[in-house]
Amino acid sequence: MTEPSPTPGLDSLLKAEPDLVDRIFDYLIEAHPEIAGLRLDEARSAVRRDLMGERGYISKRPRGDLARQVLALFNGRNASEVARKLNIGRATVYRYLKQSRGE
Repeated sequence: MTEPSPTPGLDSLLKAEPDLVDRIFDYLIEAHPEIAGLRLDEARSAVRRDLMGERGYISKRPRGDLARQVLALFNGRNASEVARKLNIGRATVYRYLKQSRGE
């Protein structure tokens, strides 16, 4: 028999609105149903421990697409204009340009 949770309110909230870690694990299970039977609670806890207190940003567009757009729009002179068109910072434009030269 399973022990009652010390935080039933939090548990019900997470079931109603799962956090990012739960959503990622759900996507993994959907993509690889064979892992659904594994005990993933320890893995979820480990991921939460590793990421605790971290702040992150998840871009809406894939990195490769953005790099291609930067390279396509850059005319060799005006990084600010490219940054404005793509709604990114000038430093990001320069970073993609530098990375493209290194490849």
